[in-house]
Amino acid sequence: MVAVTAGVAAQLLTRRTSNDHDTLGTLLYSLRRSLVGEAIDEQLYDDLDAVLDQYAQPAPHEIRVIAERFRRTTTKIVEVVPYLVRPYPVGAMRRLIYLSAEPPHPDDALGHLRRFALTILAILDLMGESAS
Repeated sequence: MVAVTAGVAAQLLTRRTSNDHDTLGTLLYSLRRSLVGEAIDEQLYDDLDAVLDQYAQPAPHEIRVIAERFRRTTTKIVEVVPYLVRPYPVGAMRRLIYLSAEPPHPDDALGHLRRFALTILAILDLMGESAS
């Protein structure tokens, strides 16, 4: 939290502001990038590669760790997608939430993780360049 004195606040409020479309578009783009930065990081892309790579065979303990990170990412994605994707992707988001909440069957943990990763990847594709 930042404290602003009354003098500084008064000075800031007297400054001119811009409300043209270019400035507002830049501001909106920056705010969206900030939201995405909170949800998507390099670790997510590393995890997607570890699961979806052609020769990927994560160990059982890695599957549990990656699945937990995917669940945390799902929570963040659910928070930011309404601000980034129009129209709201109801089906894809529903799939993501269900996979996040569904405990994988021990015999199919890797399959579950791959479905989870593909669903996350589909949402990232819907987010377009905001997700990069």
